[in-house]
Amino acid sequence: MTRESYSRITRCTRRALAGLPLGERLLSVPTVLCAAGYLAFAAYLALSRDAQLLPVLVVPACCFGAATLLRRLINRQRPYDRYGLPPVGRYAAGKGRSLPSRHTASAAAIALSFCYACPNAALCAAMCALALVIAALRVLSGQHDEWDVLCAIGLSAVLSFAGYSVFSSPMLPI
Repeated sequence: MTRESYSRITRCTRRALAGLPLGERLLSVPTVLCAAGYLAFAAYLALSRDAQLLPVLVVPACCFGAATLLRRLINRQRPYDRYGLPPVGRYAAGKGRSLPSRHTASAAAIALSFCYACPNAALCAAMCALALVIAALRVLSGQHDEWDVLCAIGLSAVLSFAGYSVFSSPMLPI
């Protein structure tokens, strides 16, 4: 992403949101929906005493932890600091820690937890679509660039597939 493309993307996003009732606050709606869906799914698994609850809790937590650790180690500048232009919505200048996008990593891990434990293919597809919307909004709002969200999706995919493979192993006594 260049300074010019960043400026164009955030200007278009800001303009599109300006005409909507909640404006820039709409950017948080997909994240809230994803978190609420995940909590409801975990509650459902807990209430039904489903053995898949443990992996559905552990694997996304590991993805979140890995993304947090990598962000600290890499400490890549966010696009708004790199280009000296404000993003859309709230932000903290000089924050750093852009790679990988933790919102995107978490949303992807949550979507993959639905794919692992939910027999409803439509619900799995909806959560995957929601994760992609969150990833796109992180770029469109200027909080992250494309590389940040692609790495986050890749990280969550690798860790989720590995984690769910471990939990599905017949050698695991759970």
